[in-house]
Amino acid sequence: MRIAALSDFHLGAWRHTDGFRHDPDAFARFLDRLEAEHDRVVLLGDIYQSDHTAWPHPLGSRRMLERVRRRVPALVERFDRAAYLHVHGNHDAIVGPARGAPEHWRAPGRFAALFIHGHQFDPIAVRASWAAHLGTWSTGRLRAAGLRPLAWWLELRDVAIKHERFGGPQGPYARGARALMGEHDTSIVVMGHTHVAGITPLPGGVMVNTGTCSGGRTMWASIDTERGLVAVHEPGGVTRHELGGAS
Repeated sequence: MRIAALSDFHLGAWRHTDGFRHDPDAFARFLDRLEAEHDRVVLLGDIYQSDHTAWPHPLGSRRMLERVRRRVPALVERFDRAAYLHVHGNHDAIVGPARGAPEHWRAPGRFAALFIHGHQFDPIAVRASWAAHLGTWSTGRLRAAGLRPLAWWLELRDVAIKHERFGGPQGPYARGARALMGEHDTSIVVMGHTHVAGITPLPGGVMVNTGTCSGGRTMWASIDTERGLVAVHEPGGVTRHELGGAS
């Protein structure tokens, strides 16, 4: 099975709060190509920014989700097709109870793959969830106040600091991936969340990160569960790895 995985679109309810910032027609052509070249397209969480509410509450997140979906009907129609599977993240967790999105999905094959957003292994989200929620609420309020450049800068700094502290083969995401490989009998674990695309070889398999499709950027991963081939595509080029072979 050939699977394309994308994450972290951060589609917002209003233009000034939207983190996606792609030309709709150009992105639609990109998705056409992914659909033609793959058997399945996995949306690996944080597709919708449904938690930029004035006050954190499940009812507010549900209303925000529906507002976002009404704002981008062409994308929503595509994402609801059978070829797509949405695995929820932390910023669009409401699509779990609201639309039945699972927390993870296992793709079968000789090199089975597990798809999960990855916030489950973010030390800040797990141990200091109040700080993570406060950060999201604060950048949402900055965007609502017309200070999107400042919100964007703060988010980029957060990505860089977390990657330096938690990335790499000894970091918490890699430890989580190793545990998932044993728990779900897989060779490949695919995550998003960090906004940093890459491939990390691990004992017995590989961890793949899809990066992000926010801010007008296009990053994505391609996984072949029969041949054991993975590739990460980002603006700077393509990184490939073959399980059992040279990287």
